[in-house]
Amino acid sequence: MFIAEGKSFQPTEWAVGPWSPDLLQGSAYGALLVRALERHEAAAGMMVTRVSFDFWRPVTREPLTPMVTVLRDGRKARTVEAALLQGGTPVSRCTGVFLRSDPAGGPPPPPHASPAVGPEASRPVPAHVRAWSPFFTGVETRVAEGDLLKSGPAAAWFQLERPLVAGEENSPLVHAVAAADLAGGISAVAERTRWTFVNPDLTVVFWRVPRVPWILLAAETHVGDQGTGVARGLLSDMDGAFGGCEATLIFERAR
Repeated sequence: MFIAEGKSFQPTEWAVGPWSPDLLQGSAYGALLVRALERHEAAAGMMVTRVSFDFWRPVTREPLTPMVTVLRDGRKARTVEAALLQGGTPVSRCTGVFLRSDPAGGPPPPPHASPAVGPEASRPVPAHVRAWSPFFTGVETRVAEGDLLKSGPAAAWFQLERPLVAGEENSPLVHAVAAADLAGGISAVAERTRWTFVNPDLTVVFWRVPRVPWILLAAETHVGDQGTGVARGLLSDMDGAFGGCEATLIFERAR
């Protein structure tokens, strides 16, 4: 989806979303922000437990330059911010909370409860659904519950097939964030021919590192009375739940 060019990244067509040939999918550049956080020296000996994104401006196919700042350093907890700049202007940011990683430092986790319906037993989406955007053509998608073409809650397995950055293997958090950004899309409740919506933010929390490549997102959308809403999701892998996500939504009448 991106080609590294020095300290910047050139988006390819596979990072493009459904809105226009020049606007990128949030899943793509959101994952690029997480990559910047994971690779910073502040991540050493720590686990990412929360990432909060602010999608400030439309992100185009111009080169993107990450900038990482440690907002708070600590022995047990750190807060780190990654921003993406285009033409010197910040277009998106992600604040990550890192907590000390110590397998012996807490109570033993409960036994894993695997999802009732795995990817092999789930339904593949039709070709025209996978063609919603260039980005989505690189995501193997299988529907476990609901229907992506109908209103209401849904659960789908996602496998990110293309590398985020050419020549690299996608990290578990890249897989998870790319899936989490799709919560509003798979659980839309407004008639698509009458209403459009965007999510200006996204928050993802983790209590363990996911096992990839398959990520299950079970999502639902709640609509308020002021033209806004919230999409919420539970994230799981083949071993069970590992995190959750939430995004606010703003609706507009389709033109």
